[in-house]
Parts: sequence; C-alpha cells; structure tokens
Amino acid sequence: MPAKSVKGKKAQPRGLGGTLLWMGLIVVILGGAVAVAVEVAQPEPPPPPELAAVETFPDLGAQHLAPGEPAPVYNSDPPTSGPHASSPAPCGIYRQQVPDVAYLHSMEHGAVVVQYDPELPQDQIEELEDIGRSIGGEIIIAPRPDNPAAVALTSWTKRLLLDGFDGDVIGGFEREFGNRSPEAAAQCPFRVDEAN
Repeated sequence: MPAKSVKGKKAQPRGLGGTLLWMGLIVVILGGAVAVAVEVAQPEPPPPPELAAVETFPDLGAQHLAPGEPAPVYNSDPPTSGPHASSPAPCGIYRQQVPDVAYLHSMEHGAVVVQYDPELPQDQIEELEDIGRSIGGEIIIAPRPDNPAAVALTSWTKRLLLDGFDGDVIGGFEREFGNRSPEAAAQCPFRVDEAN
C-alpha cells in the first residue's frame, strides 16, 4: 500500500530518516573509537636501561616537622622520604640549594627532584635547566653541594645517581617515578625559574 501524503507533501518511507540518523551516529562513534585506539596504541618510549640502577629505599613516612624541629637522619643521600617541612618548595629551576626538608614535601606531592654538583660544567647545568622547563610541571632542578654524584635523581623512595647530564634517563625517570607518592594528587606548580 502506498504511503499516504499529508497536505500535499510527498511521503517518505517510514523509518528512513531515523535509520540514517542512527547510521550517522554509529559512524561517528566508530570513528571516535578508532581515533582513541590509535592514540592508545602509540606507546611511550621504553624506559632507558639505566633505570635498572634505580635504588629503592624504605619509606620513612611523611610527617611534618614542627617549626624549629631538626631534620632526622635520613636513610639515603639525597633523602627520598621522611619527616619534612610543612610547606613544599615550589617546583622549578633553582640556582641556590633547596633545603632537603622543603623538597621532600614537594616529592610527597609527586615531584621529581634533580640535584647536581655545583662543579658540573655550565653547559650541562644549562641542559638540566632546559629539560626541567621542557618537562615542566612537577620537577625541581637545583644545585646541591656535597651531592653524592654529579647528578642525583630522586622521587619518593627512589634514587638514581648519574655521572652527568643524560636527558633520556632524566625523562625516563620522571615518567616512571613522578607522581608515585603518598599525595600524588596534590600539586607542585612550576613557579620558580632563577635562571631567568
């Protein structure tokens, strides 16, 4: 039986508009799913083999020191956990040493701390500062007299000592161990750049 026409308009077969709408919606959904799958399929670079040398230290807790209370003896140098200042150090690039008790609070929030011997060649110091800016976010780059190595990478309970600047290792360390801490959801905004 032919479709009825209403007020002089040519009738459309029932359901054709709805079918086209559903087909369009399915195409959009499938397209989005393919785009997500392609993005997920892009793996991050594998961790550098040097990360096999990362040391893990027992967690000494995350309690805050009372004003004037001395820092305890930590179980690593530089410290990787333990009692610390009640205020974190802002993340960024420092030209002066950051006190252990201040950066520990930043690490509790998920920051990675890269400290270097002030005797490191100036070009390597500049490369450290550049990679700190390129990583951005939750990282502290600072000199540390009496550093146990030319460059020390630390995050909560983790430490890796390097003989000098290595951008791939620093980036890999940040990806593997950044934001893995008691308060990783907290923020350590990149606010300081003493090099500028």
